[in-house]
Amino acid sequence: MRALILALVLVFTPLSAALADNDVGCGVGTEIWKGNTGLGYKLLASSTNGITFQSISITFGLINCNGRNAVGASARTRHYVWTNFDRIARDSAVAGGESLDTLAVLLEIDESDRADFAALTQRHFEELYSSDHVTSDEMLQTLDRLMREDARLSVYVRG
Repeated sequence: MRALILALVLVFTPLSAALADNDVGCGVGTEIWKGNTGLGYKLLASSTNGITFQSISITFGLINCNGRNAVGASARTRHYVWTNFDRIARDSAVAGGESLDTLAVLLEIDESDRADFAALTQRHFEELYSSDHVTSDEMLQTLDRLMREDARLSVYVRG
């Protein structure tokens, strides 16, 4: 019985990363399965990355992996944005709302600066949501850049 449990843990551990986050990272699997959507492809990409030693790709900068860049938004923040993308967009359009305020909390923006954060998302709405096909990760990358350029909000950008 212990052998069965151990075997299941070893088989499914590499797959857990795909279930925990909406992005499986860089590596061989990501390149092979690029452009496909759905949980099955995420699992395939994640397990292929695990099997092909994603850590080596990160260490040596292979296959679109870069171990020198700062880690971006936390997995928790990315997951929140991914699952609440439409609500955050709606709140951004009007410079306020519960979903946008929750994002500010996850980004650790002080309460005194949250109105400026909301105003920034409204002011740059067209940039943040540039098309119907923009992804949550693309929106977060744009938000990161906009916050870096803002004198007051730049202190909240990591890296």
